[in-house]
Amino acid sequence: MLFKNKDYLVERIYQNIVEISRSKFFYIEYGLDDSFETRFDLIIFHAFMVFYFYKSKKIDKSAIPQNLFDYMFNDFENNLREMGFGDIAVNKKMKVFVRAFYGRLSQYSKSMEFVENEGDKSLLEETILNNIYKGNANEKEFACIFANYMTQNIHNFKKKSESENIDCNYKFTKFN
Repeated sequence: MLFKNKDYLVERIYQNIVEISRSKFFYIEYGLDDSFETRFDLIIFHAFMVFYFYKSKKIDKSAIPQNLFDYMFNDFENNLREMGFGDIAVNKKMKVFVRAFYGRLSQYSKSMEFVENEGDKSLLEETILNNIYKGNANEKEFACIFANYMTQNIHNFKKKSESENIDCNYKFTKFN
């Protein structure tokens, strides 16, 4: 499906992802460190749900996933430059970000496939614990909440068409 002004659509979707990822309740109520790395992880966490929608629905002709990836990494690069990093440092950091992104996407994908095939969220909870909470076993209860949040959002996205999801910028359910 082709959409007019894909750049604007992707920008809206990405801004929605950033907005939810910067929500104070993640940092206040769920004990996350308010750092660049944590914000990066939450953006990837939320973006994964959008990417997974496309993967699971096998919507190959949409440019949204690639454009979202490009927009997201352009924003990461701009943020590094605003933080004062030079060209060499930005290039090195971007390589780390891309590896981290693909690693997390792979882990989340395997975990979600396990949820969908086996009905078991334990691998997803472990993946979230490792990525969001850096392996802190004391936060297992929160990882369970994050896993429920992810599966609920993916379920909601999959119930809708691509255009319905785009119309609401891939609106995420309330986190609880």
